[in-house]
Amino acid sequence: MKSRSNFLNILIIIGGLVLASLVLKILLSLATGVLYLVFKFGIPLLIIGGVIYWLTNKRGKRPRR
Repeated sequence: MKSRSNFLNILIIIGGLVLASLVLKILLSLATGVLYLVFKFGIPLLIIGGVIYWLTNKRGKRPRR
């Protein structure tokens, strides 16, 4: 029923935990990199686009007769 020793089971569990921590580290670094890019470039571009849209809408509307 049991073909592996307890020592080998412990090593497999430790290896799985190390592998899981490496995968989490890579995924979290990718997520923080994306968030950095969004806050560095995305939000200022949205603000600039909103200001340009707001300014062009104000000047583009003329009263109709």
